[in-house]
Amino acid sequence: MAITREELITWATRNGWKLDRWGHLKKEFPGATHRIKLSRIAARHEISTPHGWVRLASGYLKHLTITADGKLGGMSR
Repeated sequence: MAITREELITWATRNGWKLDRWGHLKKEFPGATHRIKLSRIAARHEISTPHGWVRLASGYLKHLTITADGKLGGMSR
C-alpha cells in the first residue's frame, strides 16, 4: 500500500529525522549526515560526502511502504 508525503514525514519525525528549511528530512549518524529529499511524487535517500550529496536509494511514493518492523520499504538502489 502506498504512503503519502505527510505519512512519510510523520514516520520520519517519529524516528528521529528533522525537517530542514527546504522541506527535506535530515538525520545525523556517526560519521555522516543522511537526508531524505522529498519531491511531490518521490523520495531520495542521500548521504553527505566532501564532494556533495550522493544518492543511496530512491523510490516513488506510490511504491513506498512502512514495513511491519517499522522500517521504510520500497526504495531501489
